[in-house]
Amino acid sequence: MGGGTTQKRLGPSGQRPSTRASTSTDPPAQYSLKKILGIWAAVTLPMGLGYWVITPAVADGPYDTVVLATVTLAAGLVWQFVLAMLILRREEGSVGLSAMARRLWLQVPRDPVSGRPRKRLLWLLAPLGTAFVLNMLYVAPVIQNLQQHLLPGPAPLPFQKAETLFSAEVASQMEGAWWFFALFLTLSVFNVFLGEEFIFRGILLPRMQGVFGSADWLANGVLFGLYHVHQPWTAGGIMLTSGLIMSLPVRRYRSMWLSVIPHSIQTVIVFGMLLGLMRGTA
Repeated sequence: MGGGTTQKRLGPSGQRPSTRASTSTDPPAQYSLKKILGIWAAVTLPMGLGYWVITPAVADGPYDTVVLATVTLAAGLVWQFVLAMLILRREEGSVGLSAMARRLWLQVPRDPVSGRPRKRLLWLLAPLGTAFVLNMLYVAPVIQNLQQHLLPGPAPLPFQKAETLFSAEVASQMEGAWWFFALFLTLSVFNVFLGEEFIFRGILLPRMQGVFGSADWLANGVLFGLYHVHQPWTAGGIMLTSGLIMSLPVRRYRSMWLSVIPHSIQTVIVFGMLLGLMRGTA
């Protein structure tokens, strides 16, 4: 190589300038559409394979299918965390807390104008949480029914319905099965935080503006809805929830906490019901 080329690549001190460890105020490098869809496929296909292929082929009866479906979903979510950490390591050179906070926006919400942290913006969690619950109870079911009417697809199999877990046949075998409670706890932690949120709101969302512009939050919500191939009948409602209630606030205030905490609400509700099931009081 010639000397001119070397000087262009080396900094004033003779060291190669690092492309890692950028500050939270630096504009993030953007992904191509191919890379966005590649990461989406990498987390989507294992979920569909486990739910639609492995579980029906291996399990026998409602109890077995509920347990195996939970196992395959948990495995898919753990894989999402592993993938997120591999990407974080590759891009930031570290998987430490500071790298997570910087790259995944795992930080106090930022003022959208000044970029400075503003703890008072955490009060946004109150309306966001309320909107999440109202959507879950009233809006999402309407969208789900409309989706099934306009775009008929695979209906939930018996073991894929939430009420199956609390049916007489399954509930009788779940009483005292605290190992299942631990399994569901693992699934939930990776579902609302380490898995789905790390990938969609942490890894993907900050890198989608280069392709989708100011509609990156909407594209993120659509991708998150379509990711639910293991529950396709819920995709429409999830797109609305993910886009408006989670991806948009996270994008505007650069804080993943604004999606993690509302996302956790449904898990808390199911946890209470499951705890009653374990004690035989459901």
